[in-house]
Amino acid sequence: MAAKSKRNDSLDVKFATKLLEEQWQTVTTEAAARPDRDYVQDKAIRDSIHDSINHALVSYRFCLPIQLLGKMVNPALNCLRLQKSDPDDTTGWDARSFGRKVVATFNKRQENILGTSEDPYVGNPMRIPKMLRDDQSKKDVRGWNRLVELLSNVEQQADPQFTTALFHQVLLEMFRRQQSLKFSYPVPPRVSLELTLSISAKFLEERSGGDRAQALAGALFDAIGLHFGIFAQVNRASINASDEATGQAADLECRDKTGKLILAVEVKDRTVTLADVEGTLHKSRQRQITEILFTGKGIRADEQAALDGRISRAFTAGQNLYIFDFFDLARSVLAIGGEEIRITFLKKVGEHLDTWNTQPSHRQAWQKLLQKL
Repeated sequence: MAAKSKRNDSLDVKFATKLLEEQWQTVTTEAAARPDRDYVQDKAIRDSIHDSINHALVSYRFCLPIQLLGKMVNPALNCLRLQKSDPDDTTGWDARSFGRKVVATFNKRQENILGTSEDPYVGNPMRIPKMLRDDQSKKDVRGWNRLVELLSNVEQQADPQFTTALFHQVLLEMFRRQQSLKFSYPVPPRVSLELTLSISAKFLEERSGGDRAQALAGALFDAIGLHFGIFAQVNRASINASDEATGQAADLECRDKTGKLILAVEVKDRTVTLADVEGTLHKSRQRQITEILFTGKGIRADEQAALDGRISRAFTAGQNLYIFDFFDLARSVLAIGGEEIRITFLKKVGEHLDTWNTQPSHRQAWQKLLQKL
């Protein structure tokens, strides 16, 4: 449980903002590593939280994050309270102001997971002293009762560990909701080659288990197909699935209008090794694939000679294999295609990030890089 505010009747907004960010980072990091992670064992409670976070009414979606965070910051407050009645009231608090200053601003930074409202308690449903069960003035009494029951449970148990677990489950449901949302990617009407390559390189600075590299490579080959007409479509598989499981020839399949495979592309966010090449050549030979391209961060110097020899032997055996540093390939393609292909490339990166449900932190990173252009 978080430390209590200095004043019993107040909420430290700065501390609350910091606490929310810290708890969010904890939950999202754990959820990314373990997608099946839950913080509450009771399925009925988990379902109630899920339904509340995904409710049709904005104020209902914001309710649990606001009320539970207030309780986390100052455990002496009643999380069912929405207003303070008088100066001597030690359990009431201004939930509307707190929600606007802390949770709504956090929500905006997280691509408006809960909606676009900057003042979620502005409407009549939340302008009451205290949340009570069976309030017939509410549009959805059943949904309202769900919120009341969850928060009443917190007050009745008065257990800091339970409150924290419930709050973490709320953040987890927010994260899961965020994963299903499409982000906005502000691509400018024109962009230089150097800026395009620069933001792409910055995007790859953070490790992502291959997600970011695959989005960039997929976007580049999409752009090649669209602007140069070399192939009609680019098929891509999930980053966590093996080629055997998906039936794909490689990370990317470039096919013509008839569906014929023209080029198999393996994407690495590291240097390409001899072991990578051996495995792909063996797999491709079994599938009678003759055109193979690797894109990554170049080749290790101590393996250059061995790789050159292996590529030569593959050519003799009927397989053409090419290895490119991603940025060498991108520089040539995006220069020849001009501004039009660069705009397509930038847009396609965002499409790949959304289509393949890449972790929100990676999508946000790309969004922020585009906003700087």
